Amino acid sequence: MLTADTGWARRSVDGAVLHTTEGVQHWLVATPHVPDGQQIVAVAFVSAGSARVLTAGGLSCNADAPPVSMTFTSWATGDGGALWSRGGAFSVVQDPGLSWAGALDFVNLDDGWFSANQIDTDVSLGTTLFRTVDGGARWEEVALLKPGPGSPGSMPCYAQPTATFINTTTGWLTGGGCATAQFEVSHNGGATWSSQPLPLLSTPYMGLGSPTFITGQEGVMLGTPASEQPGVVAYVTLNAGRNWTAHGAPGISPHAVDFINAYDGWLLSSDTMNAGFAAGLYVTHDGGKIWSTLQPLDNGPPRPGGHDFNGSILDFVSSTLGWTDTFTGDNDALLQTTDGGHTWKLVTVQIAGSTG
Repeated sequence: MLTADTGWARRSVDGAVLHTTEGVQHWLVATPHVPDGQQIVAVAFVSAGSARVLTAGGLSCNADAPPVSMTFTSWATGDGGALWSRGGAFSVVQDPGLSWAGALDFVNLDDGWFSANQIDTDVSLGTTLFRTVDGGARWEEVALLKPGPGSPGSMPCYAQPTATFINTTTGWLTGGGCATAQFEVSHNGGATWSSQPLPLLSTPYMGLGSPTFITGQEGVMLGTPASEQPGVVAYVTLNAGRNWTAHGAPGISPHAVDFINAYDGWLLSSDTMNAGFAAGLYVTHDGGKIWSTLQPLDNGPPRPGGHDFNGSILDFVSSTLGWTDTFTGDNDALLQTTDGGHTWKLVTVQIAGSTG
């Protein structure tokens, strides 16, 4: 959500793009009408009415077939998804039997990047970075990024980094699972990358999430050490990513984090990777130095009138108003708080329109 009334979402059951100007209770399906055989693989919500989408076709399920070409197609809307224009397309040769995922990142209506990641047990596969400077009308491959080395005697690192940019020139690659986590910076739009110092980066098998910037100067990023060294690290920058400060955070397995500025933020963390267990919800008002418990981490059943905080989303638009998701046993549900996370209520959601 960009305000209390306006926002974007994706429906988990089918990946449909949703848009609202009437709050989280009322949504319209805003998915582009893509050709048969294509599916949405990445979405970027650029502004209140503007979004960018990449669809993909050409998947092969035959592992014995020769390499095949996978085609990505760009789509753009500026009116909340009522109308979409088809942009440029680009292709990547893939090994058969693989699926693809990727991160789409736009810093304005024109400048965007797509980190195309092959998903498979073959950990030698890397990331291809594509860039557009005209809103998706044309795309250019700007870098081919290989995974980092694994530990001695092991396969290469499984990390497949995604690129996150703060402006048209500066961005970061973050990855985890290596003997040393990947944290690299580019100052030329992704063409070249170099390692950037980061506190605790040498912690074995540290995992890094992608940085999120609240303003042009203030940003936050989560780090998770390996399971044998449990804990969560909250990284905060106040100078556009030139320097990062590390603060310890509660829990073991972070599900989501959201800051509304460099000081006020919320963290949803669990001590288990299994959905359905209770999670801890925490808040900070000093950039991560001190965290207070809003909902306990106890693995017990919810208290009367309470809810399981087992979702993967936190989204606040003010110090009081925010949302998270919860799995109720049958499907995902939406929870809303109006007191900064102390209490939550289920939200009845209505979705109009179809993807056909």
